[in-house]
Amino acid sequence: MQPTRLLLAFALAGLACAAPAKDNTAETAAPAQPLIPEDPVERQTTVGTGYALVTAMMVNNDARSIIGLYVPDATLILPDTTVHNAPAIATRWVNLAQGKAMADFQRSSLAMSVLDDSTLADSGSYLMILRRSPKDSVLERGQYTAKWRARPGVGTWVILEDHIIPGPGKKTGAK
Repeated sequence: MQPTRLLLAFALAGLACAAPAKDNTAETAAPAQPLIPEDPVERQTTVGTGYALVTAMMVNNDARSIIGLYVPDATLILPDTTVHNAPAIATRWVNLAQGKAMADFQRSSLAMSVLDDSTLADSGSYLMILRRSPKDSVLERGQYTAKWRARPGVGTWVILEDHIIPGPGKKTGAK
């Protein structure tokens, strides 16, 4: 039995030595693309699309889809509460939309800054349109801040932190 093992070991060693060595000098790694685009319009478009998705899912009571737009340990800060983790945030957004009879939630970015190679800070104003009846709309205005993370290889961004700050005298009738 021993000579067979020895013969097999020599055969494998011979095959390993006969295989051509890989030439690593010929390959040069392409520089990695930055996760956060340098073009500010592209950044704003990506973040704006994320906000629009959250709003659509809030209005359509789709908590399961909202979860995918937040990191698992994300934080949502509202005037009356702070919510931690994506499932709890999704539930809170859907409950808020239902409780306020939300028709739309629009965010307008006023400032963006790149914090590191995959994290972006965004801040601006928001307008929440609440419908109490077909003829009666109420507006809530305020400010927001958010932190987004670009995920390598996935092509989507997720929210790390979302902070909603209603303005004074936040509710007015729509014209």
